[in-house]
Amino acid sequence: MNNYVLVKVTGKNVNNYIKWLIRNKIDIINLDAIKHNELKMIIDYNNYDKLLTYSKTYKVSIIKKYGRLKLKDAIKHNSINILCLILSIIFLYLLSHIIFSVDIMYNDNEIINIINNELSKYGIQKYKLKKNYNYLSNVKEKILNDNKDILEWIEIEESGTKYIIRLVERKKEVKHNEYEFQSIIAAKDATILNIKAYSGEKNKQINEYVKKGDVIISGMLTKPDDTKIYVKANGMETWYKASIEYPLYYQEEKITGKSKKAITINFLNYEIPLFPYKKYKHFQKYSNILLESNFLPFKITKDKLYEVNVKEKIYTSEEAAQEAISQTKQKMQSQNNKIIEIKNIEILNKENLNSKIKLDLFISAIEDITEITELIPSQTEENIENN
Repeated sequence: MNNYVLVKVTGKNVNNYIKWLIRNKIDIINLDAIKHNELKMIIDYNNYDKLLTYSKTYKVSIIKKYGRLKLKDAIKHNSINILCLILSIIFLYLLSHIIFSVDIMYNDNEIINIINNELSKYGIQKYKLKKNYNYLSNVKEKILNDNKDILEWIEIEESGTKYIIRLVERKKEVKHNEYEFQSIIAAKDATILNIKAYSGEKNKQINEYVKKGDVIISGMLTKPDDTKIYVKANGMETWYKASIEYPLYYQEEKITGKSKKAITINFLNYEIPLFPYKKYKHFQKYSNILLESNFLPFKITKDKLYEVNVKEKIYTSEEAAQEAISQTKQKMQSQNNKIIEIKNIEILNKENLNSKIKLDLFISAIEDITEITELIPSQTEENIENN
C-alpha cells in the first residue's frame, strides 16, 4: 500500500534528466527510456514535486497511481456510488432489525390485550428495534412472574422481522360450593350411563333419562323409623371413547440458547461465509437479506444460527401405545378441568399404520359433571310436610 506513481517525462534529451535524478538521489523503482526525448518511471509519490523543479523544458505527468493513492482516487471518482451503497446497506440493516409485526397465537382477545400491553412495556412492539436472545429470555420470565394467575408458559419466537408469541393459559381451578349437607342434581337434560355414589343415596338408575335439576344422588337418607339423616352427597363416574395416532419414530428439537452470527455470500447453490466459523452440528438458521441482485443469483445475508439439541427415539409398538395413553391422560386433564381422576384406560383396538400406530381407547374417569344444591334440614322437612 505504498504511494507509488508511474510518471511520464518528455523533453529535449531525457539522458540529462536521468543524470539529474541520480545526482539528487531520487529513488527510482523502475525506469524505461522509450525514446531519446521520452521516458517512463515509477517513483515514490513524495518525490514527485522535486521532478517539477528541474527544468521548465521537461514536461512531467502522472499516468498511473498505486497503493493508497489509487484507492483514494477510486473513492473520489465513485464517491456518489459508494455513498449510495453505504446508505443502502445501513438502510437494509436497520430494516432487518426493526419489528414489523407481533403476532400472538391465541384466540382470547382479553388475553391478547394483556400480553400486548406486557410486551409494549419492554419495547416489543411494531417499529421498535429487535431484542437479543438474553433480553427476550428475561422478558419472558418477567411476564410469567407478573401474570402467574393467567399464564402457564410463554415463548417469543423471532421470524425475520416478525415476533411470534405462543402461550399456554393457566388452568383455572373451578371452585365448587361446599355445604355441610348437599345433594347432586343434573346440570342438563341427559341419559345416565353410569352412576357411582361415594356418599348419599342414588335416586336415579343407569339408562334413566333425567332433566335439568333432577336429584341424582340425594344427601337426605331415610332410616327405617322414618327419621332423616343428612349427608354430603358426592360422586359420579363418566366414560369416554377416544382414538389417537402416535408415531413409532419420535424426534424433538430444543434450542440450547447458544447462537452465532454470520454474514454469508449466497451464489447459485453455494453459501460462502465472509468470516469462516465452525457450525453447530444441529441448528436453526434465520436469515435477513442485506443485498440482493435483480439480475444474478446473488445475495448477501445476515444469518443467526441457534444451536439445537436433537432428541431421537424409535419406539416399539408397545412403547408407542404407552406413550399414546400417557399423552391422552395429559390432554384430557388439561382440556377438562372438571376431571378429578382418570381411573383406567383400556385399549379396544390397536392398528399398525407403517410409521405409526392407531389406538381406540375406552376411558373411565371420575368427573364432576353435575351441580350441587344445598340441603337445609329444617326447610327440607318443612317442604316434605307441606307436600
